[in-house]
Amino acid sequence: MSENRNIKLLISLIVLSAATALLFFFTGGNRSSFDKNIFKVLDYSTIDEVVFESAEGKVELKFNGTNWKVNGKYEADAQLITVFFASILQVEPKRKISGPQQDSIKSRMTEKGITVSLMQVNEMKKQFSVVGNDQKTETYFQQKNEAPYFVTIPGYRVYVASIFELTESEWRDKRVFNFNWQNFKSLKGHFAIQPKQDFTVSLAGGLFGIEEIAVADTTKLSGYLEGIFNLKADRFLNSAEVASYDSIFSNPPAFQLDIQDIAKRGYRLAIYSSPKDQVILAKINGEAIFLRPTIAARVIRTRDYFEVK
Repeated sequence: MSENRNIKLLISLIVLSAATALLFFFTGGNRSSFDKNIFKVLDYSTIDEVVFESAEGKVELKFNGTNWKVNGKYEADAQLITVFFASILQVEPKRKISGPQQDSIKSRMTEKGITVSLMQVNEMKKQFSVVGNDQKTETYFQQKNEAPYFVTIPGYRVYVASIFELTESEWRDKRVFNFNWQNFKSLKGHFAIQPKQDFTVSLAGGLFGIEEIAVADTTKLSGYLEGIFNLKADRFLNSAEVASYDSIFSNPPAFQLDIQDIAKRGYRLAIYSSPKDQVILAKINGEAIFLRPTIAARVIRTRDYFEVK
């Protein structure tokens, strides 16, 4: 997906050019006839709230002193938060839009633009609007009642607006099992069609084992559990997407994982698609998600996989 590609490019950008961006920001480096820092905040570490508003709706990211929350309901993806702040730190206006193009961009900004508000303890620090072109190759920023600017991240051909266009579900932390794994008690895998391949992982004598196998391959089991502990969804589905897959979700899952912690809290991952499908549909505690096929293939392991060969 082009959106995922742009996000990956932005992540790479943080690693490759953060030092250069910081140098530019604090030294100015401005030879243009306009201020290249007009969309920047002096100190981003003080920002504790970011709001994105458009005709599509509103997304609020708020820092609660420990972590960022999405619309007050979900933990935010920490990596995306880093990408966002790195992006707005490094982005700069390339040219001011004038003439007939200005009217066109302003009209598009009014119709499809995203208003971005950067807050510090409920005080507005910076506000501007963002819009991209239909081809998702160009991004424009505009302050209220001012001319729009074509903006870029110097040295990179990346669609800057991609990070601003993320939805509530895309901003969410993608961890599937978001709890303390020191509290893990047991895991049960169940196959709808092959129940003889079901397995139960439990802790006994300080070691993990499979109850149905006398001697399990500990290397494979350790690798499997590590993969489960670090499992991430590709993304969460919205209500419209869930409705479009009703015919699939109405059937029993092909594979199901039930995990219990020492406090007897349960966590259920139900996978409805085959790893051979292009889209892997699953639910975590009833919430619909997409899994990558390669990830799903590592989750759906049969009992005999863990046997010592």
